[in-house]
Amino acid sequence: MTENKRKHVRSLFAEYGPIIKTKFLNEHRLCSREIAELVSLGDLTRIKPGYYMLSDIENEISDIEKVSTIIPFGILCWYTAAEYHDLTTVNPSAIYIAVPSIRTRVSIPESPPVVLIASSQKTFELGLQTIGNENMSIRIYDRERTVCDFFRKRNLLGIDLAIEVLRNYMSGKRDLQRLFKYAEKLRIKNVIRPYVEALL
Repeated sequence: MTENKRKHVRSLFAEYGPIIKTKFLNEHRLCSREIAELVSLGDLTRIKPGYYMLSDIENEISDIEKVSTIIPFGILCWYTAAEYHDLTTVNPSAIYIAVPSIRTRVSIPESPPVVLIASSQKTFELGLQTIGNENMSIRIYDRERTVCDFFRKRNLLGIDLAIEVLRNYMSGKRDLQRLFKYAEKLRIKNVIRPYVEALL
């Protein structure tokens, strides 16, 4: 492996983002043998089959960013979204990401742990918020959708946790019109309204 080739690889990551697919590297004159050599030299780290990043910046990229790059059509949800928006004190042990229920096969990274949540196509993008730039962005449900999801899944996640999420939401930036709009579309408006009114 020549030094010029190694510099070429670094320039690709600098221009096109911290995580790159094998196919893209192949298109830029790097064969599978060379990629494997870069991994053995410690230049690249394989996140999962077909996805690589520069080893020396691995600690600079969050687990959320890694998962968002590997599953670009997914949307961060549940505990992950609640933690991101400071709506809960729960520290999730995995990244929770919603994917359309029509996607029957989703490849997940070897690390960190990922929990896939199947979502109906009808409400999949309700409350979608995109944060970041074209080289590194995350898709996440906004604060209002996150609150609604905890009430939708209150029997699974626990009503106490749903109330905690709502209480934290109510004490911070809030948009009740948007919250009730989402709640109506998700068919939980009558469930969540009494809790909201009790906290006003």
